[in-house]
Amino acid sequence: MKAIQINSNVNLTSGLSIPSGSIVVIAEGYADVKSQKDGIIPAQIATFVFASVQALAEGKAPIQGIEDFNTTFAGLELTVADYETLAAETLLVNAVESALEAIYPNSVEVITL
Repeated sequence: MKAIQINSNVNLTSGLSIPSGSIVVIAEGYADVKSQKDGIIPAQIATFVFASVQALAEGKAPIQGIEDFNTTFAGLELTVADYETLAAETLLVNAVESALEAIYPNSVEVITL
């Protein structure tokens, strides 16, 4: 299974932050194929954020109250070519990785769990 690791602190609405190494896991994705226009498919992807790989492996609850981003990424765009050729996991992980890269430049990476 693939996930996205954030190698930067993630701010919480409580004023605290998660240290570098938090993990973003895809929960579900929705591609609005019928609304495809100009080679782009609108998409929404729900995620879970865990403090670390260890927290995920231990079955701990996902982190709530992320200030830096909404764990449901709305308004994403998938290309029709990617939708038709990439595996669903890769498609969804790549879309979320791109969205997180805009928030944490050069601080996100796809990892295999």
